[in-house]
Amino acid sequence: MKEALVLVAKAPIEGQVKTRLIGALTAEDAKQLYVAFLSDTFAMMEAVCDERDDLTLVHCYTPEDAEDAFEEVEREGCLMIAQRGNDLGERLTNCFADVFALGFDSVTAIGGDSPTLPAELVSDAMDCLETEKDVVVIPAEDDGYCLIGMRKLHPALFQNIPWSTPEVMAATEHQAKAAGLSLSVGPAWFDVDTPEEFQRLKQDLAQTKGSAKFTRRFLKELAGRNQGIGDGS
Repeated sequence: MKEALVLVAKAPIEGQVKTRLIGALTAEDAKQLYVAFLSDTFAMMEAVCDERDDLTLVHCYTPEDAEDAFEEVEREGCLMIAQRGNDLGERLTNCFADVFALGFDSVTAIGGDSPTLPAELVSDAMDCLETEKDVVVIPAEDDGYCLIGMRKLHPALFQNIPWSTPEVMAATEHQAKAAGLSLSVGPAWFDVDTPEEFQRLKQDLAQTKGSAKFTRRFLKELAGRNQGIGDGS
């Protein structure tokens, strides 16, 4: 089965990413945190790729002229496809359409806001598409989702969705049911968009080892700088 795992992500441009963290962080630090998130996401995707026989990694990015903005992101080779569309629903629809047009049997998309998302959860979700399931989703704890995959494009899943609200997951399930699609829902994970979620991330990483090495490195550097300021150095 020819599979694609797609990162759907904005370019890390200062002042345009992780904007809800600006205040708790400077705009530059918010950007560098996002660079770390993307680097950790690519590392996770590469781990998934190592365990699957015919998997291609794809990056579907925006804006279309910002490919150079990813130079700071640690990543191996992947296909680069610019996003198309006026809103998130259109961009996701076109992303899936563009990747399926390359001849893949299944396409699974993730975002760049969950640096601790385990490779095992992603691989397990993709396994569901090797069965009779039409669609697989890993919900986000804020009632959106971290991952969505399918064996053919179902545009209805991206239509009439109240994006950036707590109704995203419920609306997606409704659309799948209305379209007669079989849906597999995996264990929920969490995105990092708000100061509260950022604090949770820091606490989780302080209590665990191994995952999200780029985010850990950035947080260590940030803490060192903040400590220096506190010491008057």
